[in-house]
Amino acid sequence: MKKFCICVDVGATRLRVGLGMYNGEIIDVLEESTQNVVLKYRDSNAISIEICNLVDKLLTKHNLSIEDIEGIGIGSIGPLDIKRGIIVKPPNLPISDIEYDIKNYIEDKYRVRVVVLNDCVTAVWGEKWFGVGRDYKNIVYVTFSTGIGGGVIVNDTLLLGADGNAHEVGHVVVDTSENALRCGCGGLGHWEAYCSGVGIPKFAEKLAREELAREYQNSPIKKFKFEKYDEFTRAFFKYLNDGDEFCLKMFEKICKFNAIGISTIIHYYNPEIIILGGSIALNNPDKILQFRKYLTQYLMRGIRIPEIRITSLGDYAILKGAIALVFNTPLTYTQFVTK
Repeated sequence: MKKFCICVDVGATRLRVGLGMYNGEIIDVLEESTQNVVLKYRDSNAISIEICNLVDKLLTKHNLSIEDIEGIGIGSIGPLDIKRGIIVKPPNLPISDIEYDIKNYIEDKYRVRVVVLNDCVTAVWGEKWFGVGRDYKNIVYVTFSTGIGGGVIVNDTLLLGADGNAHEVGHVVVDTSENALRCGCGGLGHWEAYCSGVGIPKFAEKLAREELAREYQNSPIKKFKFEKYDEFTRAFFKYLNDGDEFCLKMFEKICKFNAIGISTIIHYYNPEIIILGGSIALNNPDKILQFRKYLTQYLMRGIRIPEIRITSLGDYAILKGAIALVFNTPLTYTQFVTK
């Protein structure tokens, strides 16, 4: 077995390609804006073309050839068709009606094995091999980022489901009211529509029109545009820390929705540990964990609350998981793609 691999994180915001080693070490990472890449190429091979461009740069930079590479592991936003190696009309990309190939083009170019799984599924596999999940058999990884996603290991088995999408925890329904927010995927009242990087500004806009209109008018966050979700979400947590009344009241609602989402995960998967990652969790760890005060309200009596903690792999959870996909390919993946 060769000691190097290529590890890839296809996020809704960032596309990152790294040079990794069998022991989980990441030697170097190159990055582009996924949004810009999609808008630049505007076809089904857009993401694959840019991955290959970054792979070529990494290999040249480190005086390596593709013959030195064991394989390429890719953790990607979904929904995925992992047998075909494509992202199926991803709701969080600017051109969302395309099926993006992220496997076949790359395999054809390099003639190396490419393993593709959902980004959060990849992250939980990384936690299992290189993170705090090493000592557990039942693990759930949840990311709070542009969207909300999950990866699940039950009794040391990585769950995939009928199409490879057994982990879409962000689309659990947390609001069944008549005026529930519509998620980017098209569904109503989904967890992601309220508590993700994209969802928080939409939720704020809804509250500013309805029950928190007075607080919003008096809030400094009013100068930030809802549609610029990245800027708005960063500003939200800043003013939350400053004690802004609108942000404080809105955050309590976010905590309750997060408690509903996490309690659903506990009921479904009975994990020993839930690991939280993604930019929102990493940048605001103390805040994101505050949902725990509401958790028992939504849990079945007598059920054990698992350990809940922030990832130890930081911003590299998906990339390290992609390394594990190459050097410790999950049996469920191998069975899935060959059946």
